[in-house]
Amino acid sequence: MHAARLVAAQSALLALLIEQQGEQPSKVDGVSVTLAYDGESTGLDIMYTANGLPVTGEGV
Repeated sequence: MHAARLVAAQSALLALLIEQQGEQPSKVDGVSVTLAYDGESTGLDIMYTANGLPVTGEGV
């Protein structure tokens, strides 16, 4: 079951990256995700990069 969850997460992140590549004039080539949970609330930050440098991001 663990491997199936990893594959699902990878597929979702790949879909986000491909979608972002179509929206950005610069060549987005990476995505980093930070998921935080403190016992009461969660946070999700997504950073898109080009050549290792941040280009744009979004969060929840």
